Amino acid sequence: MRILVIADPHIPIPPVNYGGAERIIAFLCAGLAELGHEIRLLAAPGSKNYGGGLWAHGRPTLALRDRAFRKSLFQPTSLLASIGCDVVINFGRTDYLEALLRTSKPMLICFQNPAHQTEMDWILSRRRGRIRFVGVSHAQMAGLVPANLVDVIHNVANTQVLTPIADAPRSYLAFLGRLTANKGVDTAISVAKRTGWPLKIAGTIMDLEPGGKEFFEQSVRPHLGGNIEFVGPVNDQQKRDLLAGAAALLFPIRWAEPFGIVMAEALACGTPVIASRLASTPEVIEHGKTGFLCDSEDEMGAAVGHIQDIDRNICRRAAEARFSPKVLVQGYLNAAAKLVGVVE
Repeated sequence: MRILVIADPHIPIPPVNYGGAERIIAFLCAGLAELGHEIRLLAAPGSKNYGGGLWAHGRPTLALRDRAFRKSLFQPTSLLASIGCDVVINFGRTDYLEALLRTSKPMLICFQNPAHQTEMDWILSRRRGRIRFVGVSHAQMAGLVPANLVDVIHNVANTQVLTPIADAPRSYLAFLGRLTANKGVDTAISVAKRTGWPLKIAGTIMDLEPGGKEFFEQSVRPHLGGNIEFVGPVNDQQKRDLLAGAAALLFPIRWAEPFGIVMAEALACGTPVIASRLASTPEVIEHGKTGFLCDSEDEMGAAVGHIQDIDRNICRRAAEARFSPKVLVQGYLNAAAKLVGVVE
């Protein structure tokens, strides 16, 4: 098949450090290309050409005039990139799809962020046929209609790069993610302190996100030092060292996160996850087998005391069976087949 994949213009495909959705797009493009499909990519400048051509679209500023210009320029660019394509897989902003929605191109509309009925209704008001919606968890897509147009394909980890390390120390807890209140890094700090475990924090300070810098300065920085270490952003090799070397990953989210990729990444490294029982976490973590699902900080602290009960080999096998790039690629091929017929 000839497939056009569309991504937001903010982070190149693949990303170097931060970029969860961009990693998923990179896995998908690489996997489809390996199977012989022609992949065209419309994404941020600096992205990789996966063989079928690269169309770059620039990141808009906050100025309304610039945003309107970028959106207008996207229309002919996307139409040009789609010529001769069999299917379009969109990970970008849906309001940029005005021109493509007026064609008959089969389209998969993918939601990496929270999905809303109003957004789906807007798309369906412009086209009713040859379109499907893809979510990353059942929790994310629950209640959205029409349900018969919805597919769920879990996000995945790089199971080839992120692997267990046999002689890893496993002498600390890890936190990896955006350093914001909804990710709960302050809870991770509290759990580490009350249990006496060292904590390594990796991630990005969200200076441009409202309240991001203030949260770090008030809720994270005062606790750094001693057993609480901030290592900053990490690349894939550093991520493997961090996760494979940890006794457990703490994932104390406070919001309905559609899918926390870092959970799958930890499992790939053979590392159990101690997570908030919220949103998609029960779809990823098997309580008592690959980690623990908790309803409070007290429960998280207690779960730390049972890390040794988790078989790290089971964690790794779960990642290979459920959260590998091959599983992701097959999921998207299955979804595309519902639009364009049987594909391989």
